[in-house]
Amino acid sequence: MEWIARKVDAFIGAVVIGTAGIAASQAHAFLIQYIQRLGDHLDEAKAHLNNVQNGLRYRLMSDTVRKELEAEASRRVAELQDAYHAIAEGSVVTKPFALLRHADSTMLASTWRDFVPALPATTDSIIYVVLAMILGFVVYEIVKLPVVLLLQEPRRRKFRRRG
Repeated sequence: MEWIARKVDAFIGAVVIGTAGIAASQAHAFLIQYIQRLGDHLDEAKAHLNNVQNGLRYRLMSDTVRKELEAEASRRVAELQDAYHAIAEGSVVTKPFALLRHADSTMLASTWRDFVPALPATTDSIIYVVLAMILGFVVYEIVKLPVVLLLQEPRRRKFRRRG
């Protein structure tokens, strides 16, 4: 019976570790797709700012309105550029935290809606997978410990007789 329990434990542990690895690889794929979308938004914002600064339509507006639109467009470019640099140029450790810090909820939702699962084979994705597998193993062992302690038979001390 103990042999079966060990095998079931090993199987559940492998499932937890594998699931953590797969989730990390997909999280990295999501991060890459979010960065691509963010870059597209940044390019679009730069084009809009250039249009406001140099476009004929905007030159015909009053200076006050044009300056207001230019300030708004410039703010958007700066915001997107900060987010892009923080996320895209971060280290393997800081990228996920930079995404959480600079994420735009609308862009996150549209990235999730259009997300295509992938198995990226970059160094970063391999690091994420390995770290997630280690974390999955640790979490599984922590969750399993109280159950093992409850099911374990209490040890009985053996007393020697002194003669």
